[in-house]
Amino acid sequence: MDRTPDMEAFEKKVNDFLKENEGKIQVRDIKYTAESPNPNNSVWKNWTAMVIYEICK
Repeated sequence: MDRTPDMEAFEKKVNDFLKENEGKIQVRDIKYTAESPNPNNSVWKNWTAMVIYEICK
C-alpha cells in the first residue's frame, strides 16, 4: 500500500504496476480512495488504490 498527496504521481505508480504486469495479470477492477486529514476541509490529501486482479495462467 502506498499513500501520496499527489494524484498524478499516484496514477503513474498504478500505471507502472499495470505495465510491469502486462500479460501476467487480468485486471478486474481498480478502486481509488481519497482521505483528508481534516474532516472540515474538502481538499483531499492522501490517495490510495486497490487493484483487483487474477493471475493469468
